[in-house]
Amino acid sequence: MTAIQVSICDAIRTGSFGPFTIGVSRHAIGHMLGDATAATLVDRRTSSCIWVYGTTEFHFANDVLTLIHCNNDDLFNGGPSLLIDPWKLRLHMPLTELKRILNGNDLSYIGCDDVSVPDCLVRLSSGFTIGFVLDENAGLGRPGLRSWSIQSVG
Repeated sequence: MTAIQVSICDAIRTGSFGPFTIGVSRHAIGHMLGDATAATLVDRRTSSCIWVYGTTEFHFANDVLTLIHCNNDDLFNGGPSLLIDPWKLRLHMPLTELKRILNGNDLSYIGCDDVSVPDCLVRLSSGFTIGFVLDENAGLGRPGLRSWSIQSVG
């Protein structure tokens, strides 16, 4: 099986993760990516609510994709069947750097306006969300970018 290439830049702009969009069936994902590297239950074809490829999680409800998420130190690992181009994002990148990149590419966002909180989410209209740790003393890990996800908007 040939690995599917996915661009985080495209995901930020469109909310699509390569050929995968929120609402696609579990069957379609399994057909394109093959067996997951990990799953929440033994019978991952019919019962699992989360399939994991590398460190990227595909969450399902009633066999329909509801969330794509990663909050691992290897943020852009899709395993052998999913090659993820991180664009300009990297683990622990500062929030100010992300905002500069988004502004420079005319990508509007909301969130992370209160720097007194320990963590925050930057939300784009596409459904792409980027999580940050702001306070290194809050026990949440090293400051900077720590997660990304895609979910339906609205």
